Amino acid sequence: MSIKDRSNIPSVICALMASLTTGGTTYAFGFYGNTLKKTLDLTQGQIGAISTSFFCAGLFSWIPGLCADKLGTKFSIALGGCLGAASLLEFWAVSRQFVIIERQLLVPLLSVLSVMIFLSNAMVTGSVFKIIAATCGHGSKGSVVGIAKGYVGLGAAMYGGLFESLRQKNQSDLDFIPMAAFFAIVCAVIPAVTVLPTKQQVDSTSFQDNLTPLHFRILFCSLITMAILVAGSSLLSLFQQNVDAYDGNDELDDLGPNYGMFFVLVTVWLAPIIALRYIPTSATNEGVELTILDDMDEEEHDEEGNFRATTSLTELKVTREMDAEGEEHDTLLRTDDQVDLNGEVTRKPLLGEDMNLYQMLQTPTALLMLWTTTILVGSGTVETNNMGEMVEALGLAKSVGPASMTLFSVAQCASRVLTGVISESALQWNVRGFGMDKGIPRPMFLVFASILGFTAHLTLGFARNKFFFVLGAALSGGAFGMVWPMLVLVTGELFGTGNVGANYMFFDGFTSATGTLLLSQVVAQRVYEKHIDAKSEDTTTCIGMACFRQTHLIIAALIVSCMATSLATVYASRHVYNKRLHSP
Repeated sequence: MSIKDRSNIPSVICALMASLTTGGTTYAFGFYGNTLKKTLDLTQGQIGAISTSFFCAGLFSWIPGLCADKLGTKFSIALGGCLGAASLLEFWAVSRQFVIIERQLLVPLLSVLSVMIFLSNAMVTGSVFKIIAATCGHGSKGSVVGIAKGYVGLGAAMYGGLFESLRQKNQSDLDFIPMAAFFAIVCAVIPAVTVLPTKQQVDSTSFQDNLTPLHFRILFCSLITMAILVAGSSLLSLFQQNVDAYDGNDELDDLGPNYGMFFVLVTVWLAPIIALRYIPTSATNEGVELTILDDMDEEEHDEEGNFRATTSLTELKVTREMDAEGEEHDTLLRTDDQVDLNGEVTRKPLLGEDMNLYQMLQTPTALLMLWTTTILVGSGTVETNNMGEMVEALGLAKSVGPASMTLFSVAQCASRVLTGVISESALQWNVRGFGMDKGIPRPMFLVFASILGFTAHLTLGFARNKFFFVLGAALSGGAFGMVWPMLVLVTGELFGTGNVGANYMFFDGFTSATGTLLLSQVVAQRVYEKHIDAKSEDTTTCIGMACFRQTHLIIAALIVSCMATSLATVYASRHVYNKRLHSP
């Protein structure tokens, strides 16, 4: 088969444009959840069921990943974007009561639509990171992953800023939803259909990694500028609220649209990404080897599809990784020990060696990580799912909700990008401790995330005014964002890269689903409903600090246990990082 050269930059542009659209809907329920509750006259338990069902769909996130593997990224992003937009518009039509549904079917229908939205986002997200993994070389792959994670983390804040810029006076918060559907089509579906190569073209292509340091500087500047704009706009609105309240003016929530800000935000988001196409490129070609090995002649394989023993060690390693990635969903629960090329059973893998999902979950280290990340992720989704209710319970102005959600998203974006960079540098720091001869092992950053999360929820538990509430929300976003790059990096380092896709997706889906179900649905909902005043006219709304204080204190107590489990992870994995330190 002839191999054609293709630059990776058009594919990376599509991936980065699509990445923000997924974060824009995944973490945005707090923008419109309270309005949904009021519009449809739902109880806190019903609104909790809808928001929890969204993240519980994470248990099935391997299905969209399988679609991306089997059907190709072009088809998967197009399909995911279209299904996501359609589900969002139907959710909006039902929520705004343009489509009348029987009351007993209302919550089940919205829950099913939430699951569809999540799985559609997962299909796009899986395709985004598959594009990056397949087209970027070793020198740029980590940085592109970090930037894409940053766009995902900043998505809700950007969408919030865009919607506030377009909001008409007295417009419903639920009208946020069709805007998200619009960008799913414009920034995910259309670029995928017009630019991305088909699966057949990818199979006959070797990608050249043409990214340069200038490309990365432009993208980092774009992320920083976006964060400053949306965070600054939110802080300015809070400051203006104080001024207007002092002057006796209570009309801040109805300022009207600001089309200039909308244009600036869209430009800062999309222009730097599109500009990558016109920047001078490098001529490196680090992605060729993976594609060529995947298309080697059949005579070099045995009947079971494995390479013959005559293959070099370098080729063998790459090929086995590619085989594992391509078949990860067929071998998730294989219980056999490792098998060499001659069919002989060998020992079970040790920490730091390739493990499949079943083998990984047999290790105490994986279970320690699972508890730590489940609580930290769940503590973040409590904020994104209940931000409106928290603001209402404390008697704060309505504008504090969007501002807090924006700062939460900005903080998690910053921590997603910076944690990966700092943790990489920290491995080489001239410090001793943590079981390391030199440097700070990567799992130690889960300890730092736990400390930050504990501080955040202690602050939120005793917050009486908007300053401490917004501060607690931002700190919570920082702790939440630190988890995601650590899941990718630590999973690959402790359990090998051969099945890192399947192993990571298990952590990603399980932590979102279980953490949200445990802390949002079980803890937060029960505490909220317990403190509703039965004598008030509105028996679905809780007012007062007690509505969420116990929830925050329970979460803070659970995070204390995360400090212990993450320290145990550091200790259990110390030999892996010491070995990496001394390896050539």
